[in-house]
Order: sequence, then structure tokens, then C-alpha cells
Amino acid sequence: MSYSLKNLSKSERPREKLEEKGVSELSDVELLSIILRTGISGKNVKEISSEILEKYSLSSISERPMEDLKEFEGVSKVKAGQLKALSELGRRMKVEKKEKISRLSDVEKMVQDMKFMRSEKIRLFHLSSGNRLLKLEEYEGDIGSANLSTRKVFRTALTEKAAAIIIVHNHPSGSPEPSKNDIEVTEDLVEIGENLGVQVLDHVIVGDKIKSMRRSQTVRFQNTNLRHK
Repeated sequence: MSYSLKNLSKSERPREKLEEKGVSELSDVELLSIILRTGISGKNVKEISSEILEKYSLSSISERPMEDLKEFEGVSKVKAGQLKALSELGRRMKVEKKEKISRLSDVEKMVQDMKFMRSEKIRLFHLSSGNRLLKLEEYEGDIGSANLSTRKVFRTALTEKAAAIIIVHNHPSGSPEPSKNDIEVTEDLVEIGENLGVQVLDHVIVGDKIKSMRRSQTVRFQNTNLRHK
């Protein structure tokens, strides 16, 4: 027997609640239940959704391997793909809101999911002169890899007419301490940015914790209105 949303009482059905009260009234569990649609024998879809959200946040699901998501009872390969797609859409829509990044805590909120990544990735935040997020890019590899040449770092910044960039990359080892190479590459990028008129505001390392090179004064950055808190 398949325990779908239809097997729940009308007051517990997310679809009916959406129609009657609007999507803003639905909890994360109810929204996820609409995506998953069906449960399994002995466990309805809301229970499965609740189990998933107890272990993973919505924003981090897109970075979980398919096999991790399929470990939940009732989550097939297709449903695991739907979950990852939903999470990724949410992340991209958040970027499209053109948030203002005026302090380190603004960056931290947008890179929490990088704590769970199993491979190194780099994110580049391209900002306007008023610190509005113009574009967010993501690359595979570490900060000194061939995947992230100096040309790539500044190409989008110049195309988007960005006044500044913030570099973020993760350490799957869990250590937030910058390596010697991280520091040297960052110093080079700061100097090149000064010559191009694009400020490198910070380089943030994501491990078990999040560390800012600007706040720790590991590298000398240009003066800016970016706050450390």
C-alpha cells in the first residue's frame, strides 16, 4: 500500500492547505511532502519529509550525494533527484534577490552548505559599489587550481562591472586555516585587483568553522566598508 497525501486527513493535506491558505502558510515539511507526493507502507509522506529535514537543511540537500538521500525509506533515485533540484533552485533564487553583502555574517549565511561538500569548490561573489550581489559563480577545485585562473576570477567581475569580489572556498578536511598557497594566491589576486580597479574584499575559508582572512589579518586587503561581524 502506498501512503500518499490522499491517505492523510483533509486538514493534514499540504495541497489542500496550499489552495485554502496560500503557499506561505505551509511548513518546510509540508512543502517537501508536495514534492515527494507518496510515502510507503507504514510511513506517510509527511513522516519521510520530516526525517529528511531532521538530518539535512533544505539549503544543503543539493550538495548531498544521491546515495545519501536514497538511504531514507521511500526515497527512490527519482525522488532523490527531485530533492536535489528543489534545493538547488532555492539556492539560485536566493542569489537572484540581489542581496546586499555588508558584513561577514552575510557571507557566512550563504556558504553554510559548503561545510558538507566532499570536494573542494570555490565561490566568487561579484558585488556592486553598494555591495549588492551582482552574480555568484562556483568552480571545482582549490584556489590555486587550473580551474580558477586569474583571468576567470576577474573576467566576470569586469563583464558585470563589479566593484569588488569576495572569494570563498572550502576545505573538506574540516580545517578552516588557510594554506601557504591560499595566502600566496590571495595576495596576488589582491594586487591584480587593485590594478584592474576591482577590490578583493575578503577570502573566506569554510571548514568545520568559517574563517575570514580579512578578519584574521592573514592578508592585507584594501580598506572597505565590509564589516567583520
